[in-house]
Amino acid sequence: MKLTMGKNIRKYRRELGLTQEQLAEAVGVTVGAVSKWESDLSNPDIGLLPELADLFGISVDVLLGYQLSNRTAELSSTRIHDLRISKNYEEGRAEADKALQRYPNCFDVVYQSAVLFHMIGVEKNDRTALHRSLELYRRACDLISQNTDPSVSELAFQVSIGEVYVALGDIEHALQHLKKYNYCGINDGMIGLLLSQSQRCDEALSFLSENLINCVMKLFQTTIGLSGCFDSKGDSKSAFEVLMWMYGVLEGLKYPGKVTYLDKAEIMLLLGCAQVAAIANDIDKAEEYLRRSRTAARAYDTARTFDSIPNYDVRNIKFYHGKAQAIGDNFGETAMGGIEKALASDERTGQVLTKIWRKIKNEEK
Repeated sequence: MKLTMGKNIRKYRRELGLTQEQLAEAVGVTVGAVSKWESDLSNPDIGLLPELADLFGISVDVLLGYQLSNRTAELSSTRIHDLRISKNYEEGRAEADKALQRYPNCFDVVYQSAVLFHMIGVEKNDRTALHRSLELYRRACDLISQNTDPSVSELAFQVSIGEVYVALGDIEHALQHLKKYNYCGINDGMIGLLLSQSQRCDEALSFLSENLINCVMKLFQTTIGLSGCFDSKGDSKSAFEVLMWMYGVLEGLKYPGKVTYLDKAEIMLLLGCAQVAAIANDIDKAEEYLRRSRTAARAYDTARTFDSIPNYDVRNIKFYHGKAQAIGDNFGETAMGGIEKALASDERTGQVLTKIWRKIKNEEK
């Protein structure tokens, strides 16, 4: 597919944040020449093409307006990927070297090669491969504007660079780099592990504690999502099992006899189990889950106890040694209120479960 070279020059100039004057100065031509290029009134001298391509971080093919892959670069990057997945590292290395010579400014080729050399370095303890992967990850960052995969980002490359430093045994550089790119705590676990292994446990506990809470919250969300998917597919058994598995995880994070936010989270899980049972028309099991709690008392009792002394401080969660902070949710201001709001909004099982819930409440009067 042939595109206009003038439009490409304008596009990549703007991506670099350059004015026409700055581009002209960078390649040693007049502003008028650049203006004519971008208006398709003339083309750069052939000797300038490599310089322009290098400045823009693209290949000459792309600058000329041809889709770089031409199916060949695309096939090369796919082959590098497939050889990595099959762990055919010797052939993969040869394919990557050849592709990088032919397409040094193709993002996909550079990216796939970086991951390949990273894996070779880690699994084969090959320091040369690790240093090569560092170089390629940095190059991939420069070429990120070519990326069309939303799951791939510059942040992911920076995290990988930190991991390469770890593999090289350069722990201080790894820590410095991972802390620099620790957006939203993405590297908390790795940073905490490295600090722990370096006997810097006071600092490590802070990072590990934050990672613990983040992991538990993400795992909780994942569990609720999985249960909903299993339920939609008619697999009530798996829907129950994943919720109760998460229930067990939360149990392991509790201090005996201490009220904590995890009590409220458990109530959400039990309510989910009751809803799945009601959908399966197993009313007895639905009632069982509305009554169940860690002490074999009613879920009603757990909710009432939590609401009497609500505690959202994460420091009451076992193994947490970080700073004070509170957990929030949209379940309801109180556990009791959350249950009743959830039942009222549930079109499929709300009426049945509300009737059971009222029965349980009346037993307490």
